[in-house]
Amino acid sequence: MKAIAKLRPEPGAMALIEVDAPVRQSGEVLIKISAGGICGTDVAIWKWYEAVVGQYAPSFPLIVGHEFAGTVVASDSPRVALGATVSVNPQIACGHCHYCGLGRPTLCDNRRLMGGRINGGWTEYVSVPAWNVHPLPDGIDTAVAPLLEPLSVATHAVIERVPVRGGDVVAVIGAGPIGILCAILAIAAGASKVMVTGVAADKGRLALARAIGAIPVNIDEEDPAVALRKLQFDGADIVYETSGVAATLDQAIAMTRKGGSIGLIGLCHGPSTLKSTPIVLKELALIGSRGYNETTWELMMRALPAVVGDVLRLVTHEVAFNDFEAALGMVQDRVGSKIVLRP
Repeated sequence: MKAIAKLRPEPGAMALIEVDAPVRQSGEVLIKISAGGICGTDVAIWKWYEAVVGQYAPSFPLIVGHEFAGTVVASDSPRVALGATVSVNPQIACGHCHYCGLGRPTLCDNRRLMGGRINGGWTEYVSVPAWNVHPLPDGIDTAVAPLLEPLSVATHAVIERVPVRGGDVVAVIGAGPIGILCAILAIAAGASKVMVTGVAADKGRLALARAIGAIPVNIDEEDPAVALRKLQFDGADIVYETSGVAATLDQAIAMTRKGGSIGLIGLCHGPSTLKSTPIVLKELALIGSRGYNETTWELMMRALPAVVGDVLRLVTHEVAFNDFEAALGMVQDRVGSKIVLRP
């Protein structure tokens, strides 16, 4: 079967190759892949940014892709029926370490991310532990399935790590898919106003932010701190940093009101010159948010019916596996919002 694989630990070095089809083991679910999503982590693997890929230590060739969904073609699990459309939690935890015992497998000492450390889902078939497979709720448009992994990242940030309270003013730094998904969930959670910032190259993404009910701000034309103070005189109750740009950390601190919280979601590729004094003087909470736990997927599935329409707005392009490198380039160049790969 065909698979998109990283061949060597260096920039580029990815190809569409032939690999053996997986053999389902007891307790696993065999899935025929229908779609895969692309995110910044996949671009980091393609470009081989050490700040990101250093956490994975894969062997090669590595089948890439941690956002994927499909149809169940073999299962011995009572909760995963044949023919079901499913999304996959690609995080394989050990289940035995201190952090797994706390119910926080995203911090697992032996965390294996499919598509990062072990083979992922940009291929034709995968066999996955049944525990990691999540059937879509009845009546949900199956087209949303490949978007549920990034939605779970946003769910972990907005519902679990830095929860929005009714009436909060929220700012989201970064108009990429994770930023837009955080905005969607913040609005659904009762935020009174949600501002999303981006640059001039994010014109289409900022238009999407407006379409889902957020207030878009092009920081190349308008100071986001000034724009925010028009919404609330002393800044945001919560700022979610999703861009992964080191320079925005000080911006996030400046945009947060006293006693507020900052959710750090984006992964920076370079060093930061973070100033701690305003964090202390304003008694701000800086909270990291990585990936998701099993509880996150359960929360996300319950929230999904209320937000699925807006989530589906993210998909702007569908690209065949054969053109994966062009698709990765589109993500790097901020073309569209969410790029979906099709086998």
